[in-house]
Amino acid sequence: MRALRLAFAALALAACTQTSTAINEQWTNVTVTATPVELGATQVGALRFRGGLALSAASEGGFGGWSDLEVLDDGRVIAISDDGKWLSARIVLDASGALTGFTDTRIALMRDESGAPFPDKDSADAEDLAQLPDGRFAVTFEQTHQIRIYDFNRDGPFGAATRGPALAGARELPPNSSLEALAVSSDGALITGAEDAGHLWRVRLGQASTPSPVARYPLDTGFALTSLDRLPNGDFVALERFFAAPIGSQARITTIRAQDIDANRIVEKTELAFLQYGLTLDNFEGVAAARRADGGVRLYILSDDNFSARQRTLLYAFDVVEGGS
Repeated sequence: MRALRLAFAALALAACTQTSTAINEQWTNVTVTATPVELGATQVGALRFRGGLALSAASEGGFGGWSDLEVLDDGRVIAISDDGKWLSARIVLDASGALTGFTDTRIALMRDESGAPFPDKDSADAEDLAQLPDGRFAVTFEQTHQIRIYDFNRDGPFGAATRGPALAGARELPPNSSLEALAVSSDGALITGAEDAGHLWRVRLGQASTPSPVARYPLDTGFALTSLDRLPNGDFVALERFFAAPIGSQARITTIRAQDIDANRIVEKTELAFLQYGLTLDNFEGVAAARRADGGVRLYILSDDNFSARQRTLLYAFDVVEGGS
């Protein structure tokens, strides 16, 4: 009997080891080619161009479709795709602080509340993410009008999601123009924006009530709100996208004041830059703000290639030089 118990214990230990190994192996290392790209201008509006990269990879891991990013203090990048994947990488800067490289790239599948990968692209349509004060990440899912919370510190990318707060009116939004933008305020509230309507919600994790929109982000015809991030001073940077076949891609980067996200008002926005015809552009969907070593503000924007051979994954860096937060 003792021998039998030892045998069962050995089998159990082997099973645990195999499970742990399988979980670790769910990261897929991806070799990314980072080709330098010029914007076509050294400065646009209040933004000085500080380097651009076209990111590409072989089919391994399904690289592409990246809809938002967070750039952490240590230079690590966490990004999400609209087909339910995580990306972890590291940006490389030269001695002057210009963007020159993108390394240590790994990809993993995102999970639902049961811990399983999403069954199809609609349910996996992750669009924006924001890091919470405790280190967790909140993610908006457009097609299903949901917010999910992921604990990277505890689970890495493999843990089950926790359902985030519900937002009044979100389910009435068109499935492909729903919750697109997300940021975390200085006091830890989630600021969530709808793509075409520009509605803004303010909600806290664990809030008992289901909040209605508290403000509206103004959008010109044809533009959509695709991303938000908090600036170092507590205000927010917003990214707008435009595409029309005769015109091509355009993007607008603005700031909005935290104090303007208040009850039933249209926020005032300050344009930092309008990226349009004549510049090297694509389908920009993600924006991230970071504090530079000299105290200034660095912005990164990322394009979604839609898994199309006609589009590219572009990562651009800009420094705010005037008129910004």
